[in-house]
Amino acid sequence: MSAYGRAVWVAVASVAALGIGAGLADSSPLRIERTDLTEPQFKELTMNKPEFHDINLRDALFQRCTFTNGKFESCAFSETSFADTKLHKPGFSRVSFEYPSIHTAGFSYGRFERAEFKGTRFYDCDFDDVIVEYSESDDLHLLRCTGSDWYVERVELRSLRAEYLQARYARWNRCDFSHGDFDYADFSSSSLQNVDLQRTTMRYCDLSDARIENCDIRGLTIDGVNIEELLRKAGR
Repeated sequence: MSAYGRAVWVAVASVAALGIGAGLADSSPLRIERTDLTEPQFKELTMNKPEFHDINLRDALFQRCTFTNGKFESCAFSETSFADTKLHKPGFSRVSFEYPSIHTAGFSYGRFERAEFKGTRFYDCDFDDVIVEYSESDDLHLLRCTGSDWYVERVELRSLRAEYLQARYARWNRCDFSHGDFDYADFSSSSLQNVDLQRTTMRYCDLSDARIENCDIRGLTIDGVNIEELLRKAGR
């Protein structure tokens, strides 16, 4: 562990040992900036308005933490683990996630802007009322994630894999879903506008009351039916 990593762990461990929770954290929020952290560990912390600016986190662990109104700007998360951690109203701006492990985490009312996801897997995560804009992904996998009222705009989600995804009342605008693969996903009452759905496959998905407008559906397959060919035969 690097000197920086040890310093952060000692500080965080001291906070946890003293039993300092959200009340005291309000007056003295955690702030880390302009450094590299290797193997820092954040365990069982409750904090309000923690801030991370221009940080490179490698092999970091966030476990059983609750962060409210946290800010993550110009940060890189490499092989970082978020476990049983709730981030309420977090703000992620110009951040990158590279091969992290994110499970049983909450990002309700969060905002991701100009974020990059590489080899990222979200398992059993909550994304209620999340906003994602001007972002891109490579090998993104969503498994048993839930949420509603998403707003996603200008996000590249090529080759996205999703199983048992719940995204009711979501709004997708000018996104790239091409070559995506969806199983048992719930898109009911959602809106997809100007979305690239080329060669996307959907199986056992709920699209009831969903609106698909001005989308590229070349090669789109739903439950084994080629939608482009179906519409062509119907004269549309």
